Amino acid sequence: MDEATVILKARRFVRSIQHLAIPVPLDTYVETVEAKLNQADLPSGQSGYSGVINGKLNIWVNSNERLERQRFTVCHEVAHIHLGLSTNHDGKSDSGRYTKRPQNEVFCDVFAAEVLLPSDFFKPLVDEAEMSFSSLDQLAGQFVASLTATGSRFAFLNQVLCAFVLAEHGFVRFASRSLPLRELNAWVQNGFKVPPSSLAAQGKGLSSTERRIVDPTEWFEDWDRGGTLLEEARYLPEWDQTLSLLWFEEDHLPSKSKFEEEGKEGADPYCRELDGNLPWPDRIKR
Repeated sequence: MDEATVILKARRFVRSIQHLAIPVPLDTYVETVEAKLNQADLPSGQSGYSGVINGKLNIWVNSNERLERQRFTVCHEVAHIHLGLSTNHDGKSDSGRYTKRPQNEVFCDVFAAEVLLPSDFFKPLVDEAEMSFSSLDQLAGQFVASLTATGSRFAFLNQVLCAFVLAEHGFVRFASRSLPLRELNAWVQNGFKVPPSSLAAQGKGLSSTERRIVDPTEWFEDWDRGGTLLEEARYLPEWDQTLSLLWFEEDHLPSKSKFEEEGKEGADPYCRELDGNLPWPDRIKR
């Protein structure tokens, strides 16, 4: 199994459910995998788990955590059941700690994000949204999802050249990039210290969401395409994390290579997600 297969399975799972509404009804997901959902007073740091009691599948979720965290956890455990993947973690999902995770847990996180923020419902709203944390706040509220999960999906499904980066203790732990940005080979290296000139570097010094022009060569590895990169950032004191939304200004986009300009054959069409969007949108908003 690979990540593309997990995504396809998640989308088929969502589409198999009739009359799906937003925010997605978790009871329906749990019933679909023939399980029972239980609230539990679990220790701090343990989001939930699943198992069998008297021949019946059960999902337990930590009632002490925020609602959006609980919802992600339920979707994560549904993934374990639906994908038939064994559990290999301490109950954490959509975790505040982005340490190296076992492959099964990564796959279940991917599945959970897909079913919590279904592309059929989420992407049309992304296409209409402004590039800002205000948009992320609004979408997170609509789908009752965490800002982190929403920001990651927002970037991944976007047609704009953008990225969403999570830094913890000043070091990059996770980055989600839009398809157009992935096609330009813009790579944010996990584990590297956030650029000193970035908003993310301010950490707890960020009193509110701000916007700044930043140097793309400081964020993207081996970047030589130019362009004007903008950053908004949000600080999460609970885990000493900073979320950054990065995107290129419409009037100062990065350059394409001669290969891309001429559209020569040789690019592998199977490396991109089959979502019906052109690789380089004619119209870049914001």
